[in-house]
Amino acid sequence: MKFVLLSVACIALTLRADEPVSSYSVSSDFTYTSAYFFRGLKNQDQAFQPSITLTKGDFSTGVWVSQALNKRSSAWAQGREIDFAATYSHAINEKYSVSATGTYYYYPSARPSLSEANSTDEFFLGLAGPVGPLTGKLTASHDFKYKSNSYQGDLGYSIPFSGEKGSIDFGAYYGTTDIGDFDAGLPGTGGYSYEYYGLDASVSYQVAAKSTLKLAVHWTDVSGLPTPTDNVWFSLGLTTNF
Repeated sequence: MKFVLLSVACIALTLRADEPVSSYSVSSDFTYTSAYFFRGLKNQDQAFQPSITLTKGDFSTGVWVSQALNKRSSAWAQGREIDFAATYSHAINEKYSVSATGTYYYYPSARPSLSEANSTDEFFLGLAGPVGPLTGKLTASHDFKYKSNSYQGDLGYSIPFSGEKGSIDFGAYYGTTDIGDFDAGLPGTGGYSYEYYGLDASVSYQVAAKSTLKLAVHWTDVSGLPTPTDNVWFSLGLTTNF
């Protein structure tokens, strides 16, 4: 959380009254998803996931929320999650960039009796750039409370249409996670490791000057743990830039 607050402060200090409004931007997103998976594991069934992001140059910070719409008692932390994140990105050259992100995960309805921690912190390092005709990204992260290390690779391909007002996008990812403390500092010990992977396909279309509608279908699976149930789901979201 300290990383997030420090980044927000840096952005605020660099804003000057005489700078044009275009020197920073704000975007919002409102998404409905028929399921919420995180690294191959199901956290919630149907959920509403709004977010807002402020970007200033190489810095961005934002808040993302996931609120379960049904089966809350059986969901992780009763289906409520609020994430605060801050990112610094730097372009190495015209093609490749690196990024550093700090994320604070807050679960206001966590149940310690079920080994559900009410918060945790994670730090990410990323490298993004083209892989032939594809887009690619490699990410390494460390969760301080769960004492876990995760590594993920992503590939994507986009086909524009309608004068680039829309696009058809395909994505694939593969990752590994090694959790050292499943109870996240609560009484009890235990850890495990597994691999996860998945595919995404989506159609995006600009419905207004600054708004884009996105319909997507997703699939995921894991190795080293039982296959998750209902591991195909869809999402519908509206993104607006200000």
